Amino acid sequence: MSSLDRQLQHSDHNAAPSSGTRLSLLLHDIESPSNVGALFRCADALGCEHIYLSGSTPAPPNRKLRKASRSAERYVGYSVHRHFEDLLDSFHENKVLALALELSENSIPLEDFVLERRFESICLIPGSENHGLSEELLNACEQAVYIPMQGNNSSMNIATACAIAAYRLQQA
Repeated sequence: MSSLDRQLQHSDHNAAPSSGTRLSLLLHDIESPSNVGALFRCADALGCEHIYLSGSTPAPPNRKLRKASRSAERYVGYSVHRHFEDLLDSFHENKVLALALELSENSIPLEDFVLERRFESICLIPGSENHGLSEELLNACEQAVYIPMQGNNSSMNIATACAIAAYRLQQA
């Protein structure tokens, strides 16, 4: 094995420059602090600009959230909101596409998504672990995408789904 073939340490890591589509997350009524923490970790790794926490979603400080995030909540900007309606109004005013990550009657496959020029960024809104997005929140989004499944299940863990979608959307 050559000296080029070694696993890098954290101190060897250089953050990649920000590129692609600006992205944020809206986490509404996510039940598990561990899932919220995993989403903070994904957001940090993928360069998401902000996480909006609303409804009953756990917020920092939270021991389980911090453990799953590996302290990423210290690096990713976030804000806590009681309701999502005001956020969606501000998204519209600021040319942010409210994009649901949900399998629905009108959602399109993630790989078919193209960001319209009238939008300057995307706020990805995944459904909660057990109930998905409420009909009210789903209908308030401008568009919805889903990740086509090849197995028997029609869904995957929220953090896994968000990581896949966020990575793909940054290429949009």
